[in-house]
This record gives sequence, structure tokens and C-alpha cells, in this order.
Amino acid sequence: MSKRAFGELELAILQILKSGERKSVSDVHKALGGEDKYTSILTVLNRLVLKKQLHSEREGMKNSYWIQESKTQIPSFLDQFKKKIFGVKTTSLVSYLINSAEDLSDEDLNEMQTMIETAKAQRKK
Repeated sequence: MSKRAFGELELAILQILKSGERKSVSDVHKALGGEDKYTSILTVLNRLVLKKQLHSEREGMKNSYWIQESKTQIPSFLDQFKKKIFGVKTTSLVSYLINSAEDLSDEDLNEMQTMIETAKAQRKK
């Protein structure tokens, strides 16, 4: 078992809970394949609650966790990560991703160019 890089466990847990369905620590542990320590998952879940990314409620002998979407939700995990690592400029993040990705093909770059052109057109509306 290799140790996960910074934030990977948080992202994996958020991916599992994105459906909005309530899950216990055991459920998340199973969904992750049992490779991570139960206590590590519990710690990360509770930190995500403190960061207001998850909600938690006691149900019987265990807590359940879920993502609850709301109009007043704090910035997403990606927004927080971007601000912490790259500052406020999205272009710094995009530049890093493009320059560090070894698997980008010309087709991928053309697709990104199309996304940029679409975003520009939508802003003009």
C-alpha cells in the first residue's frame, strides 16, 4: 500500500459522498477498498466537517456523513486548494496543469481551446 499524496484521501472521500447519500465511516472505508486505515478515514471525515464540506449526524451507535449542497456553501475544495497553492489566479493553476501533464495530446489541447472559446462566447452574452 502506498501512502496517498496531500489531499488525495479528501478528494477520494468527497468523490464517494458526492451522491448526497449518507455513509458511515465503515461504508467509506469499504468503498475505498480497505487500503486506508479506518482511523485516518475518520479523521479526514471529521476535518471535512470542520471545513464545512460535509455534514455529520449521529445515527444509533455511529455517525453518518454526507455532502449537502446549498446556495450559501463555502468555496469548494478545489477553490480552496487553488487559492492555497496558486493564489487567486486561475491561470496559474491551468498553466501548472498544462506544463506538468505528460499525457496531453494535441487532441486534448484542441479540446481545451474549444472550451476557452466557448467560455469567451458565454461571457459576451
